[in-house]
Amino acid sequence: MLDTSKFHVKTVKQTTTYGKFEMSPMIGGFGHTVGNSLRRTLLITIPGAAITRVKFDGATHLFTTLPGVKEDLVEISLNLKKIKFAYHKDEPVNLVIDKKGSGVITAADIQDTDTCKVSNPDQVIATLSDTKSHFHAEITVERGVGYTMAKEQKSDVIGEIILDATFTPVTKVNYEVEPTRLGKKSNYDKLTIEIWTDGSVEPLTALKLATKDLISSLAQIVDPKDFEEEVIAISTGPISQGADISIEEIELPLRVINALKKAGYYNIETLMKAGRLEVSKAKNVGEKSLKIIDAWLKERGFTWK
Repeated sequence: MLDTSKFHVKTVKQTTTYGKFEMSPMIGGFGHTVGNSLRRTLLITIPGAAITRVKFDGATHLFTTLPGVKEDLVEISLNLKKIKFAYHKDEPVNLVIDKKGSGVITAADIQDTDTCKVSNPDQVIATLSDTKSHFHAEITVERGVGYTMAKEQKSDVIGEIILDATFTPVTKVNYEVEPTRLGKKSNYDKLTIEIWTDGSVEPLTALKLATKDLISSLAQIVDPKDFEEEVIAISTGPISQGADISIEEIELPLRVINALKKAGYYNIETLMKAGRLEVSKAKNVGEKSLKIIDAWLKERGFTWK
């Protein structure tokens, strides 16, 4: 019987947002098996924290502006969704942004706590145009996995705006498999895996969490555990599950987002149904934007015509 557990794990490089790791020697074929499994698990199961709700002083809905603020609330909300947090508690936490006078408001202006820290303080939120300007907002940060859609949530608080939230702290994963030797034998694999995160979790920590999740899932095959929950299979048809994600989750210029919406592409499903060629006909959607969409879809397992 082959022993697939004996290989070395080497940290080639690691920062707070990037890690490169080598695993060898692996039994031939296990490089791709382990590499692809870890990549998918890293992008799916690692928990993170994001802003899910916001309430702006002086605004009751998203499609409006604030006096003395250069950006409208749609653009401000897009900026808020890019802010990442290091937060490890299950209950939601409320934070405040309060700034007066002219200048740029960044994530560093969020009044965070000892348990909930901003990971990317340089992220721009909005711009105050004059010395009399005053920006005040209350945000809710929650911990979760994957995505949550604003349209799936409800709020009884007047003026509270619910945001689409991306919790996943792992932004990108690449892996490469090369042949390597073990003694006189050359039919072994060396797996190199690169992990990028948003800074709220270190790459090595993310790798270990993903490995534990994978082991836990596969253990159900070897040692099944009974559970009472009823499992219901849901048919998603030809479109991948989660395709109703708003196109605002793709980091495109605001003018391109607006152009796509004007052309009728409000979410990932409408993009995939139309196809690349049809979307390219939309005004202000150039090849550079299409390549960004290509990369975003591929990274999350979506495909389009």
